[in-house]
Amino acid sequence: MTTRATPLLLLHTWGGSAATWGPALGHLGVGGRHLKALDLPGHGARASEPFTVDGAVEATVEAASAYADGAGSVDVAGSGLGALVALALAQRHPDRVRSLTLVGFPPAGGAEAARRPADTRAALERDGAALFARNYVDSTLLSADPAHRDLLRRAMAGTRPEVLLDSLRATLGWTAHTQAGPLTVPCQVLRGARDHRVSAASADALAERLGGAGAVVPGAGHVAYLDEPEAFATVLAAFHDGLRTAPAD
Repeated sequence: MTTRATPLLLLHTWGGSAATWGPALGHLGVGGRHLKALDLPGHGARASEPFTVDGAVEATVEAASAYADGAGSVDVAGSGLGALVALALAQRHPDRVRSLTLVGFPPAGGAEAARRPADTRAALERDGAALFARNYVDSTLLSADPAHRDLLRRAMAGTRPEVLLDSLRATLGWTAHTQAGPLTVPCQVLRGARDHRVSAASADALAERLGGAGAVVPGAGHVAYLDEPEAFATVLAAFHDGLRTAPAD
C-alpha cells in the first residue's frame, strides 16, 4: 500500500477543534484518501474533558487504531498543540505512525513565553472567552476568508479557559513531554512562510534534531492549514509522495 493511500490523522492547533480542518479536507482527500480530523480532549465535541498530554496521546492511539491501514499505522499531521501531541505519539507509539508532519512548531521560548500563561489568564479574565478568541485569531490568522477565521474563533470561544491554559502550558513546555534525538519514522517540520510565532531557524533546528526534513507553505502564517489550505495540502502530498517513491533501506 502506498503512503498516500495510508489514512491521514489530523490534529488541530491550540484552541481549535476537528472542525477547523474543514477548509483543508477537500484538498487533503483528493483521490478518496481516508481522513480523520480529531477533537483533542477538552476541545470541540470533547469540551467537557480535561486536557493532558497523556490523555491526548491515548486519544490519538485509539483513533489510529480505528483508522489504521493493513499495516496498523497512519500518517499524522499536527499543528501547534496538535504537533506536540503528534510528536509524543510518534515517540511513544512508533508502530502506530507511518509518517509525521509537525506544523507551526516548536513554540518560542524565553522570557516572553514564560509570561504567556499568566498573560493569557489575565486576558481571559478581563475580556471573556469570545473577545479573547477574536483578538487571538485577528493577531494570528492571515486568511482573508471570514469563514476560516470564524471556525477558529468559535472553537476557541467554546474551549474552557482552564483547558486553554493547561494546553498552552503543555505546548510551551513541550520538551518535558517529548524526547531528544531522531525519530524512527519519517518526519517533516512544516512552517508557514509568514509565521511570526515560529522562526525559520527554530523549525529547521527541530527538523535536524528529529532527523527529518523542513518545508514551507507559501503565503501561510502560523496556522498554515487554515491560512492556505490548498497550498498546505500540496506540500503535505509532496512529502507523502516522496516517501512512496523513496528506495527501501
